[in-house]
Formats: sequence, structure tokens, C-alpha cells
Amino acid sequence: MDDIREWISDNLRYILLGLALILVLAVAVVGIRAISNIASGKSPVADLQQTESETQAETTKDVIVETEPAAQTGVLQENDGKVLTAMTSYYSARTNGDTETLQKLDPSLTEQELEELTGGYVERYEDIRTYSRQGLADGEYVVYVCYNGKVQDIDTLVPSLTQYYLKSDDQGSLYIYDYAGDADTEAFLEETRKTTEVQDLIASVRQECDEAENSDPALKEFMSQYGSSQEGSTDETTADGESAADGSVMVAIDECNIRTEPNTECDVLGVLYIGETITKTGETEDGWTQVDYNGQTAYIKSEFLSVQQETESTETTDLSDDFAPGNAA
Repeated sequence: MDDIREWISDNLRYILLGLALILVLAVAVVGIRAISNIASGKSPVADLQQTESETQAETTKDVIVETEPAAQTGVLQENDGKVLTAMTSYYSARTNGDTETLQKLDPSLTEQELEELTGGYVERYEDIRTYSRQGLADGEYVVYVCYNGKVQDIDTLVPSLTQYYLKSDDQGSLYIYDYAGDADTEAFLEETRKTTEVQDLIASVRQECDEAENSDPALKEFMSQYGSSQEGSTDETTADGESAADGSVMVAIDECNIRTEPNTECDVLGVLYIGETITKTGETEDGWTQVDYNGQTAYIKSEFLSVQQETESTETTDLSDDFAPGNAA
């Protein structure tokens, strides 16, 4: 220990000189860097601001990347894998008369409805495409299904469009939800239908269907008897444009609810399927037709009804899909 103290005492001046030299070198380096920054028009403050700006830009970029998917909410997705698989299975089951699969995919179906779905005029469904968006909750979807339908004894395929609301069961499998009487879902579907995307889709299928009708007289005659491809265009007017008289037999051109009052908030008495008929007893100023339903006064949205055409046969079709989207109002 004494030797160390003696060594420090003998070399103290050299140690102090070395420390002084290190200090001078440090000051010189800092001075040179400061002079260089000034010469280049930069300052330590500018360097700090630039660093902060770069950090903020990176943070902003991260935020944009994270929020970009949210901006896509509500946009129709074409052929979503899960949705397309469910709807393809549904239409395959209808073509093949597979009532077990139909009941699984649409648990609300009655025995009569199952017979109608599997015994209608459409022989098969081709080129099935889906356009969907998320519904009111996770695992729920608003779906528009486009397909080309092959009608019995008619060669020309009919471009068609139908609306569904799908939910997920406990196993995550999709099924068709019967939203009749569910005011929240009906309102959501109505708002979705008003969007530009859906209106453009409706217009596109309507145009394709019109072209198909005009190219095939047999198809045009069939459509004149059992429904119009022009969604909402036939309403309940007669050939000369006058409103149908009370007592007229009306035919459903789309699946629609029969309600106790002329609004979508009231109770549903039943459902009128496309091609089924009902007698008109009056009408309202806001687009509802008053009808006689099993001796009871009821109401149906006028846009889903048309005057039944005079034909030699009064048999109604059990074709269960419209050639335009339905919202079962």
C-alpha cells in the first residue's frame, strides 16, 4: 500500500498532465462539431427537431397502418370464402333436393317451404357469386347472392340476385337467419340496400336480366306471368299505368312479410312467397297495400306486389327466389 502511495506521489504531475490533455481533446472535438454544424447551416436544436420529426412520422405511419382496415368496414367483399361456401352449399342443396342440408343451413324452414324450395321452376343455379359485408355483430353478414338460374323448358339463363342475412352458430358455421320481425336487423338491411355499392349491383343484375328477357320470347312471357326482373318497377299498377282496383288479385314478385299495420315495426302475420296471390282491399299513401289475409285486414309493401296477369292457367309458381333482391319488409 505504501509503495502505491509513493508511486502516485512521484508521478502525480504526469497523471494531472494526462487528464488535462484528455479534457483539451474533448473540448476540441465538441468545438469542431459545433463549427461544422454552423458552417452547414444546422444547429444542435435543428438536429433535435429533425430527430423528433422523424420519430413522429414513423409513429404516424404506424397509426395509419393500424387504422387502414377499419376504413374498409362496410365495403362489400366479393366471394368471401366462408360466405361463398355456405351459399354454394345452400343452392346445391336446392338443386339436388337435399332437404337435410337445407334445414341445417336455414333452420327456420317449414316442411311446406322445404318442398317449395326443392320443387320450384328453377332446375339449377350456375355461376354463384356472393357480395357480403359484416352485419350487426361479429360472425354475422349481409349477403347478396348473384347467380344464373335455369328455368324449366327455357334455354336462356336468368341473371338473379337475392339478399340474405347470415349468422354463425356455436361451432362457427354460417346459417341463414330469419330476420322477420327483427327491427334492428331489418333497419340495418334497409340501410345497406341504400348504399351506392348495392344499388349499382342491383342495377347491373337488372340490366343483365332485361337483356336476357329481350333475347328470349319464352323467358319474357314467363317473367310477365310470374314476376318482373325490374325490382320495384311493376309495383301494383295495371298495364295502362292505373293503380290496381280494390278487389284485384295481387301476385307477389318478391318474398314479403304480411303485417298487422302499414309499417315495419309492427307484428308479422305471415309471409307471401313469390308467385303466391292475395286480394287487395285498399292502399295507403305511403306505399303499403291493404290486403285480406285469412279474413283479417293486413298490409304488404306495394313494391313487392303486382296485378296478376290474365292467363289460361291460374296456377301460381313456387319459384322461391326473386330476380332482384328481396328484403322481406
